[in-house]
Amino acid sequence: MTLNAPPSADIPDYRLYRERTGESGDFWLHCETIPERTRLHKWEIAAHRHPALFQMFHVTAGTGEVFQDGAFRPFAAPCILFIPPGAVHGFRFTRDVDGRVVTALADRLQGLSATDRQIASFARAVRIVALAETARDAQAAESQQRIAREMDDPSIGRTIALEAIVAIAIVDLARAWTADARHLEPIVDRGQARLEALESLVAVHFRDRRAVAFYAERLGLSAAHLNRIVRDATGLSVQAMIARRILEAARRDLVFTPTPVNRIAESLGFADPAYFNRFFRRQTGMTPGAFRDAERRRLGG
Repeated sequence: MTLNAPPSADIPDYRLYRERTGESGDFWLHCETIPERTRLHKWEIAAHRHPALFQMFHVTAGTGEVFQDGAFRPFAAPCILFIPPGAVHGFRFTRDVDGRVVTALADRLQGLSATDRQIASFARAVRIVALAETARDAQAAESQQRIAREMDDPSIGRTIALEAIVAIAIVDLARAWTADARHLEPIVDRGQARLEALESLVAVHFRDRRAVAFYAERLGLSAAHLNRIVRDATGLSVQAMIARRILEAARRDLVFTPTPVNRIAESLGFADPAYFNRFFRRQTGMTPGAFRDAERRRLGG
């Protein structure tokens, strides 16, 4: 049984399911059993890609092969296959295959990748995540199963729950992948290691309003050298990176807590609430109070 990929220019792009189920343009999530679709294609899916979608196949029985980078890679249950947006892929399944496939719009993945470097690294390629008898792997499997349960549950808050569960499922899958020592990627760039160390320091000290020199000294670098490393990797200065972290915390506190603006400013290291107002407005174009009101209206609060 052979399945050869067509030339790159001939590989079709698919937007799944709409043709068959009549789903509308605001569709973002679909879940079905693996046999439900693969048996229609005699257990083989030719090479194709989904530019606007990603997929997670939770394989609970059977074996198969996934096509990636011009070659087939074997997999066996229990495992989870991750297919990122735009990746050329195809499948060969044995007839006893079972499990579920979750398909979602790429923007759900892009939001997570933009905020976490390790999620972004995991999500850049097709992954075969073999599931062993560990708590972390069991959690990854349970997250997949919970998506299916929630899809079948018409209870109140279903859409809200699905948004959260899909995000957790991606995180759990990436954690299961990185927990396997075989998948650890060596850090070959000292700049990357220093950037990760800086991010950890900022997470601890961003409320203390520390100067760039503080972080540089902790990392054994000059402030200029540290700025150069950060700018090369992110396009930001160290101060801009710290400001982004402060802004994330400010937004969260404004939306999800009743804390007065002046107390939020104090908790973030601003001695003068007026300075916090200017900082927030410079970053967002809105005052903290206006941002809080707008977000709470949007969220129905």
